[in-house]
Amino acid sequence: MNERQWWNGRWSRLVRRDVFVRNAADGRWQVELRRGGPEGRQRTRSFETEREAVGWVESAVLDPEAGWREIRDAAVLSVRKRGMGKSDSRRLGKVAQGLDRAG
Repeated sequence: MNERQWWNGRWSRLVRRDVFVRNAADGRWQVELRRGGPEGRQRTRSFETEREAVGWVESAVLDPEAGWREIRDAAVLSVRKRGMGKSDSRRLGKVAQGLDRAG
């Protein structure tokens, strides 16, 4: 499954936003808008091509002035899934602050 992800750069569950573009099993492309991190609310929208999906995300969802950035390695943001402790998540947060420079 091909996937791209954008993140608004906020760690707090209340203000965090994620956008995923995925190739679905039926060949269509899905955009998932997620509010509040991994357990947050989700909405999806389908498109025929990746170009249409990414174009919609870039024009309708992402605001460059709001700090949105594309995530190259989504594993960096999955603190909860890896079961890290509090000190590990702080260290990970320092790494994630530089993602806009890495991408």
